[in-house]
Amino acid sequence: MDCGISFRFYVNRYMLRMIVRHESTTSEESVVGLKFLYRPGADPTSPLVVLVHGRAGNRGVMWTFERAIPEGCHVVSFEAFLSDPLGGWSWWDMTVAGSKQEAIVFASNKLQSSLNSLLGLYGLEPTILVGLGFSQGSVLLSAVTFLGLVEFDAIAVLAGFVYLPSESTSLNKIPEVFVAHGSLDETIPVSKAQSGVEALRALGVRVEYVEEAVGHKVGVQGTRALKQWLQSTILPPSRP
Repeated sequence: MDCGISFRFYVNRYMLRMIVRHESTTSEESVVGLKFLYRPGADPTSPLVVLVHGRAGNRGVMWTFERAIPEGCHVVSFEAFLSDPLGGWSWWDMTVAGSKQEAIVFASNKLQSSLNSLLGLYGLEPTILVGLGFSQGSVLLSAVTFLGLVEFDAIAVLAGFVYLPSESTSLNKIPEVFVAHGSLDETIPVSKAQSGVEALRALGVRVEYVEEAVGHKVGVQGTRALKQWLQSTILPPSRP
């Protein structure tokens, strides 16, 4: 083995572990449109993982899933723009009765614009784009995807459900979807996640579904499956 190559490999792995998350500045937020936390990847073309938090969350709460993400990826977590009565921030007002469709579409456009601006700000050209959404964030992430606003290669719907537009949208790219839900979830019933999985599979979408006996969270089984799914999605086996 080339000792020089081996040394550089281990140095690069060490440096990647030492990379800290960058908290957006006021000037960056004026460009991007949302507050965010960003962890740079190995190079501008490295895969990008977008984290989308749920109701009453913030840009920091989704980093619990960082350990499941392969090294070398860019990771960004955006913060929602509406102050929530429960504390934290939300993508739309859950206290308003009736349909949330208009608010979901508004938030979807906001997230798309911010993501595009962030790519330009840092000069990123990721070869693979993956999204992880929790609860309300999973609804927003699936809306952005199936409205055709952002071409994700894959998305993870965690303790949430899939938003599909009432009118079918022609997508240039059909993403792979991972769904993890708790059978004891009292916030979002498991039946809602299951019906979303069925609807996606009926559309020909490849879905991996994991269900376990936990409440409104991702348990050990779901986290382990998510890590394996991310590895196979972001780091597919090399071809001969």
